[in-house]
Amino acid sequence: MVLRFVKESPRQETEHRLQMSSMIDIVFLLLVFFVMTFRITSQEGDFVMDGTEVTVPAENVISTNLPLRLQLNATPEGGVLAMSLNGERVEDLDELQTRLIGLDRDEALRDVVMTLDCDANLQYENLIAVLDHVTAYRDAIGQLKPLVTSTRLAIRR
Repeated sequence: MVLRFVKESPRQETEHRLQMSSMIDIVFLLLVFFVMTFRITSQEGDFVMDGTEVTVPAENVISTNLPLRLQLNATPEGGVLAMSLNGERVEDLDELQTRLIGLDRDEALRDVVMTLDCDANLQYENLIAVLDHVTAYRDAIGQLKPLVTSTRLAIRR
């Protein structure tokens, strides 16, 4: 590529050359970098959710294994204050997952719909953490095993 610049006098003409090879090298290096570092990851929030409304009765839910109902009470800041699975208090997410693993004999939770009854001010990140523990776990050899495959949100009135 040749650029010509004309100074004030038409007789004095100068040529300046742009070196394009170094710019092309940089473009190819950037292309190789992005191609080599690209990783496909699973999308966050890839959960099966049922959008139907569920009315919540005022009385306590009968403590049965199936169907499952998880109640999440929130602090004023949006953290998890208390959890209860079918009316029984759960201390933390690991205990919740352990209880669900105990209920999942012979893959019994595959066709179960878990109803999540959450306070309105519960932060989204806490709900996702609960869904992570409810939907799957890693076994002793590190394989991902599914638990509850379908969840829905209860609407408090």
